[in-house]
Amino acid sequence: MSGEDSKKVIQNMVEALNQHVIDGQETFWAEGASWNGPAGAGIKETLKHFQEGWQRPFLEAFPDKRANDEVVIAEGDWVAAMGHVSATHKGEFMGAEGSSKDIQLKYMDFWRVEDGKIAENYVLLDIIDFFRQIGVDLLEGKGWDERGREVLDRKD
Repeated sequence: MSGEDSKKVIQNMVEALNQHVIDGQETFWAEGASWNGPAGAGIKETLKHFQEGWQRPFLEAFPDKRANDEVVIAEGDWVAAMGHVSATHKGEFMGAEGSSKDIQLKYMDFWRVEDGKIAENYVLLDIIDFFRQIGVDLLEGKGWDERGREVLDRKD
């Protein structure tokens, strides 16, 4: 497939998910497709496993979620996207009970499309930033956000 054809498959799938379509995803995903999430989310080995182990629980946690792709790049069978999910945290996610806070969950996705359907998906999520947005510092103040900033203030 061309990059543009692969990109269209992904754009259509993302739009369906933004409409909260879970049943019917077989239009976009091969039955044996693997979804490879970050630590804590796991690997989902089939479409059904992905639907029951990620898509439904994620929609329960964020019932108004919407994916916003900021960058999409396609080459051949591969499509990559970077963006954020805008949502209200209403239900349990990664052990955190619903906070009713509006969040933006940053992500990067890499998909491989084969025969017009998604065969593989690799996902990175900024879980640490999500927890910060709901008031939980997983790094207990030991993050490196400010590390090295002193060089900006020096007058060398």
